[in-house]
Amino acid sequence: MRSLKLLFFAFLFSTQAFSQSEGEESNTTQNSKKDVPFTIIENGPTYPGCIGTFKERKKCLDLSIRKFIVNNFDSSLIQKLDLPAGKFQFLISFRIKTSGYSETIKIKAPHPDIVKEIERVVSIIPKMKPATQRGKPIAIRYLIPLSFMVE
Repeated sequence: MRSLKLLFFAFLFSTQAFSQSEGEESNTTQNSKKDVPFTIIENGPTYPGCIGTFKERKKCLDLSIRKFIVNNFDSSLIQKLDLPAGKFQFLISFRIKTSGYSETIKIKAPHPDIVKEIERVVSIIPKMKPATQRGKPIAIRYLIPLSFMVE
């Protein structure tokens, strides 16, 4: 059995977040013009245990979500799939809804079983305090690129 070295890289500056008003459909094509950049949101979502200024909470949120995904992803799945050696990348797009729970929007991955596993992990992300704009809860869309190496 070939040696497997699984490395996850979460790129701090590659994470992108957008918000959508409550009640909008999650269809990316229809909503791309209505997305609000994370930087102008009054109060971003707060991951459990994150405190501080807006910037500190955003950094904590980014790191906490990446850590959660890496820690809860079943890495034995990669061995079972017998993927060829090399670097594989995937992109996770999900929303933190106005309820504070997350939902998968779209996942790009090299195998359908990896997509299913990422969907499972995203579905168990802990409930967060939702983002707000003008005092009303809004949904935030996140894009997280991750990579792994198979050797």
